[in-house]
Amino acid sequence: MPQILKDEVRNRIVEAAKREFMENTYERTSMRNIANRSNITVGNLYRYFTSKEELNQFIVRPALEKLQELVLKISNNQVDILNMENISLTSSQMRDMLDSLADGVVDIYSRHRIEMNILMMRTNINKYLVDWFTEAIASIIANNFAINKDLPSVKLLGRVYAESVFSGFITMLKNSTVSNDQLKKLAKLYMESYVDMMDLDLIDKLKGELV
Repeated sequence: MPQILKDEVRNRIVEAAKREFMENTYERTSMRNIANRSNITVGNLYRYFTSKEELNQFIVRPALEKLQELVLKISNNQVDILNMENISLTSSQMRDMLDSLADGVVDIYSRHRIEMNILMMRTNINKYLVDWFTEAIASIIANNFAINKDLPSVKLLGRVYAESVFSGFITMLKNSTVSNDQLKKLAKLYMESYVDMMDLDLIDKLKGELV
């Protein structure tokens, strides 16, 4: 008769994994270290979670679900971070979302700080979010300048913007020593600056180079 999985052991594993990820990064964390920290065998650990990635996803799911709820709410269900095929934005639409987006992300971070920090590590979920953001920015560029968002040049520009925005926002959250209200204002200013760049004449001048 198989051993019944125990909630207490699962919770111990999750807490040990959080500490390992935060102290050693995702890449340097091993299932063996998590097992040792949980005071269980590696074999028993694999009965609860089949891989480090599955364990990581279990930990960050509450924060990811909150982000999904936030984006769906402020976009009136038009933008879905779990569906890269359903993205159609203009810069004005993105600008309209910025206040609520900045407020919401900072609030989620304040309530799920550890989970959000782990979510923002270089994992498959992190890569997916950057890929999604790349698609969103490429959509904004394409809609603003009436060009095909699937052009390699538009995709590349979207990728550069997405990675720089994402990296900067992570740095802002992790290193902030200001109040949540001040952080919300800074987050809005930071994100708005990138939307402003996509409205500049510079990109319009580059339109001929993108197509």
